[in-house]
Amino acid sequence: MYLARLTFGADANGSLDRGTVQDAAEWYLASLLKNGQIYGEWVEGWSGGQFVAYLNVARPTSLERRFHSEWSAQALDKVVEAFGVPPQLELLEDEVPTRYRRWEQSKSFYLFTHAFDETSPVNCGDRGVPIPLYLLPVDQSLREDLYRWASAYVHLDNIWLNSGALEMPAYRQIADPTAELSVDGRELCGKIESAVGRPVYYYVMRYWGRQTGEATRVCPLCGKDWHTTDAPVKDAPFHQFDFRCEPCRLVSHIASSDDNQRHARIGEFNPKPRRRKPR
Repeated sequence: MYLARLTFGADANGSLDRGTVQDAAEWYLASLLKNGQIYGEWVEGWSGGQFVAYLNVARPTSLERRFHSEWSAQALDKVVEAFGVPPQLELLEDEVPTRYRRWEQSKSFYLFTHAFDETSPVNCGDRGVPIPLYLLPVDQSLREDLYRWASAYVHLDNIWLNSGALEMPAYRQIADPTAELSVDGRELCGKIESAVGRPVYYYVMRYWGRQTGEATRVCPLCGKDWHTTDAPVKDAPFHQFDFRCEPCRLVSHIASSDDNQRHARIGEFNPKPRRRKPR
């Protein structure tokens, strides 16, 4: 992502209703965020009689109208109506690549985010790079669902990292593929896969593992072997997964810690409970 300044318009003679035009600008920015065109929080304000926002764009061309969803295009029209001119984007980064990976080049994808991530939760399976949501051939409703799912995941990951009373319930949501958040994520993977025609896996986080047998644990959904034959070496890129189940569309890594065998049960295969499938 790249830092940029978006200038909406001027109020040189004080004729604008600043509250109204600012609402239009904020509505537009929110629509861009949910469509995957900008990332994270932005900073906004009036400077020199102009309303400006400092934000992170997914790519230098992200705010071109051809990438807008129906909702962001409508919000842009409201901005032009309010300010009298379209907003102007200025990239502030010193180094910006001229070529980017197209989603069509990816043979597979995986869904994952974390507490410190502000980019797209849809990642290229063979390179590990995030694919901006607005570039995927999915409708705007699915992009918003992905944005909401990622926001919920980040929130729960933060709760787990900060520990406290809700530490383990939050961990279960991101480490157990049958928990509500994970089921929702797996459902989203299925919808993306239907749209792109390539495998889309759900990443199952694994922090606590077994002191023995961790490398040969079975798939938490079907109970079958899912250890990859091309298991990565130490310090390998994140997208080289230790575990991958093709039928269940799950991927994961070897656990990071084996200091709590009770917590290691979370996210492991259990044939007894009836498992809710993605809708």
